[in-house]
Formats: sequence, C-alpha cells, structure tokens
Amino acid sequence: MIKLRIPERTHNPSVTINPSIAQVRASLDALPLANARESCVRIHDLLKPLNRAPLDLHVRTQIMAMILPLLDDLVSSVRSTYLNMPLPLAPKQGRSAGIIHDLQTELSYGYKIIVQELLEEQAATGSGTTQLPQAIYYAMSFLARQLLDAYALYADEPPHIWMELNQLYLYAERQQLHDIRLSPLNASDEPTPATIANTYRRIILLSLANPYHLMQGEAVRMYKRLVEWAPSCKIMPLGNKTVPEGQLFVDLNMDAPPLYAPNTATKIRPKEGRLFEIKAILNTLNEEIRVLATQTKNAVHSNLAKRMERDMYFRWSTSWGIRRERMSHRTPTQTPTQVVCSLTLAHHFISGESAFSPEEKELEIQDHDSAHLTSDSLSLIPEEHTPWKHEASDYHLRGDLDNPRRSIFEGSEGESQKDIWIKVFATSAQTIEEFTDNEKVEYQVYDCQVINTNQGGYGLSCPTRTNPPARTGELLAARSGAYDEGWTIGVIRWMKVVDEDINIGVRTIAEDARATAAKAVAGVGTGGEYFRALIAPDLDPEKFPTTLVTPAAVYDIGSVIMLNLGNRILYARLTRQLESTTSFSQYQYELVEPPEKLKTTSLNQEERKSSRLFK
Repeated sequence: MIKLRIPERTHNPSVTINPSIAQVRASLDALPLANARESCVRIHDLLKPLNRAPLDLHVRTQIMAMILPLLDDLVSSVRSTYLNMPLPLAPKQGRSAGIIHDLQTELSYGYKIIVQELLEEQAATGSGTTQLPQAIYYAMSFLARQLLDAYALYADEPPHIWMELNQLYLYAERQQLHDIRLSPLNASDEPTPATIANTYRRIILLSLANPYHLMQGEAVRMYKRLVEWAPSCKIMPLGNKTVPEGQLFVDLNMDAPPLYAPNTATKIRPKEGRLFEIKAILNTLNEEIRVLATQTKNAVHSNLAKRMERDMYFRWSTSWGIRRERMSHRTPTQTPTQVVCSLTLAHHFISGESAFSPEEKELEIQDHDSAHLTSDSLSLIPEEHTPWKHEASDYHLRGDLDNPRRSIFEGSEGESQKDIWIKVFATSAQTIEEFTDNEKVEYQVYDCQVINTNQGGYGLSCPTRTNPPARTGELLAARSGAYDEGWTIGVIRWMKVVDEDINIGVRTIAEDARATAAKAVAGVGTGGEYFRALIAPDLDPEKFPTTLVTPAAVYDIGSVIMLNLGNRILYARLTRQLESTTSFSQYQYELVEPPEKLKTTSLNQEERKSSRLFK
C-alpha cells in the first residue's frame, strides 16, 4: 500500500455523510471571484471539513471536479501579491502565502483520499479502475505545487512530501500507469502529454537545480520552462547496483529528494534507484544560450532583457551540470556582523558614505588635466559667462544619493526664458528636483550573526524581524569584529527561512573593495549615465589585476568603461564575465587607451569654444 498522509476521517456533525452536490455547486457559484483572496479562503473552508468526513467516493470525486476549473486564475492572482517580494514577507503578504499553502494542502489531501479509497476498492474487488491514474496525477500535481511554493519562498520542504511523490510514482510505474495520457490540470501549464511520469520529471528537475540557490523568481520561471523540457528527461532503472559517480538519482523507497552522486569512497546502493538522464535538456538550454549570445554579441544597443535571460540560462545550465564538492568543512562560529544588501548600499558604505557625484568629479579631473596642459595660457571666457558649470555643480552638490538619477530635458516653449548657453545644460537643478521622487533610500545597516565559515565564504543567521531585505544573487557587504574593520563583499548563494530566522549562505568575492563610478563609452551600454561600481579587491588597477562589479547586464564583454576613481579616470575593456545574477555582474577587464572618438570629441569641443569667441 502507498504511504500517504491524509487526515483522519470521522463522522463530523457539521458535514452530512453525503452532502448535496447542488449545495456545493451553489457555494462555488456564490464565490466573489473578483476577490481572489477571499475566494481561496472560502474554497479552503469548504474543503477542510469534507476532507475529514467519510464521504461517498463518487461524491468526493464530483466535488473535487467542480473545484478544479476555478483554481488557476484565483491562485495565480493571490500568488502574484507575494512572489518576488523581499523576505521576510510583510504581514499581509505572509497571510496570503499561508492561504495558498493551506489551500494546496487541502487539495492534495482530497486527491490522496481518492487515491487511497480507489486502491482499497481495487483490493476488495480484485479489478482495476480507470479513475486511478487520473487521481494519482492530480495528487502528484498538487504535491508538486506545494514544493514549488516552498522553493519560491525559500521555505522548508513540507514534511514527508518526497515519500509521497516517490511512492505514487513507483506504484504508477509498477502498474504501467505512468505513461498513460491524462486530462491536464491546466492545458497551457502542463507538459505534453499530461502523464504521471512527466509531472514527476518536472518537479524532479526543479529540485535537482538547487532551488534554494536560484535567484528570486527563477524557481517559478524554471517550472514554467520545464513544461517544454521535462518530457525529454529520461528515467532509467538502476537495478541492484551502486549509483555511478556524478549521476543524478533518486531512491523511490526513501523520503528524500533526488540527489547528485558525489565522487566519494562511500558507495550508494538504493533499494529502488532511478537515474535521470538530462543531456537532451542541457543541449536545448545550451542552444538557447548560443542563440541569445549571438543576438547580444557586439550589439551596442542589445536588449537588456535578452542579456539577462542569457545569463539566467547559463546559471541554470551550471546548476544541472557537474557539482563541485565542498573542499573545506564549515567551522561553527558566533560572530556579530553588520551587513547591507545591494550594490547601491555596498557602494555607499565602502565609499565612506560620501555623495555619489561622478559628473562633478569628472569636471574637476578634466579641469585639473587642462590646467596642466595649458598652465601658461589664460582662459578667454569669464567665469560668470559659464553658468552651465555652476548649475551642474550646484545640482550635484545639493542633490544626493536619496534622489534617483535620471535624465530630464527642457524643450517646451515658455518653460524658461534662459539664454541658450544656459539651456545647453539640459535642465536646472530646481527643475529636476520638481520631478524627483521624494522617497528616500534607506541606508540601514542590519545586525546578523556569522554562524559558520569555510574557505569560500560563510553562513549568516538574521532574525526575521530585523533581517536585511535580501534576495538570492544579491551583492552583500559585511563587516565583523568591533565594526571598525573594512567591508568585505560577497554574493548571496542561497537562502532558507528557518523558524524565526533567515539563514543565508554567502560566497566571498573579495576581502575589500574600492568604490568607483562606471560609464560605458564603447560597446553595450554606451549612451547611459554613470552607475555605481566596485573595484575588487581594493588595489590600484594600474598596478594589480582587479575585477569590476557593476549593475546586472548593463554592460557586456567587449564594452569599454570609463572608470571614475574620483582623482583620475581610467578606461577598461571588459574581457570576461565571472559572475552574473539578477542584481549584479562581475567582470575581468584590461586597461586601454581612451577610444579615439572620445579624443576627437574632446578636441572638437575645445575648437568650438575657441571659434565662438571670435565670431
């Protein structure tokens, strides 16, 4: 008999043994479908007592069949209010997530009860039933959705869920039910054909992709793409053999997810082992990467979304590929640590909390360089006749990091009576401030604990009531000890909500970093403004090899970047991408001479200035 966890069914006085189908239909017809959250609550409240009452099998099956068509739109609407939100979820978002969790649980209970009763009926009569494959398929589908929600929210897997999935699949395989074509739960969101095997393949592949390491939102995106990819995964019996090293496998007799067989001396011999061959999926994924790489290569204005999609597929390909084994053990510790999350906040604190005003610094550097080049010459333009310089300086001195950077240009007649020399500057500081959002960026430092360390990084534990708004793939800066040490930078590799804390795994990028400003002058990203960036480690890039950390996918390999260090300007060509998440990219680079067009532009500007004076 399959080991299924279902509620105890007793004679519940609040539920008749065979409730009227008409009454249930009336309750469903009365749902306030415009209010998805309330509708989900009412469906849950309808199902919960029914799942704990000894209903007639035919009645229970009819009730579940009436509920199914209502679910997808309602559940999708509620899930959209909390998926991709920073963790921990806000109270209202957390309640919405709880509603969907409870509803999915009751839906799986309903179909597990049907499966069990069909098995009991089959054992009593000695004959099979055509309803059983469909009931197993629905039960597995709702169990898989429970797992998907857990992965999407970095929460623990529901207890014993893998035992149920593995046992349901094992039974279906033994009875030759696993490849029967069935009625899909949602035709547009299920593998074709809809089978027990494809449903199992889909959730297996998601689990094998290290879902707690995926960027926020990627578990859901991957699950959608697996609609197309899952059928090409091969499930092969292992027999009474040990699992070959480096293979993906599962033991269908165990309450455990699929695993990667490490290269260790310990041999694994599962009782009901199955191997997963995913070569066809990796080939498909690599072809997607190749096409996107071709579309974005050497394209100055290549689509940002395509570059991010390319990088996402590359991460997925890596997650399904050969796993590197941990080369060092975790060492437990308890070290108070301050952390901030995001490239913006890391840059802010690493720079000593100074204002981000690279345009002003660029003017100062250019003026300084010009003074050296023309130290024996005099300017023919009186200072009071260069108002654009004063206005630029005024804006950057009075505007700080709290105001989003943006480009706004005046152009309508009657807006300003300023002389054209002043209007060349584009927009006054006052005008920009009128359009600027009043929201302030919070430069908050969060107190956490380093709970373990290893050669490549460390583990953090942060109380949910005060934890940073972290996401997997986010850049994180941390400082420990007496908080007078410098900031180290790393990337959040995984997250998991555990009781009242959020545990975070961090891979160290560098022990220190230097704040800089980056602007593309050639290649992808050209035409944009300055962005915050970090040089890691904090070494002189003219003397030592360093890397550049920038916002995600703004630039690409081959882009030439102007690096504004505050006291000098360097030019760097990006040569290799080391890391790419949804939050930042890290590149190796080589220093180069300024592009010829910049030199030409600078000379032309000087010529135009001189020509104006003598007209």
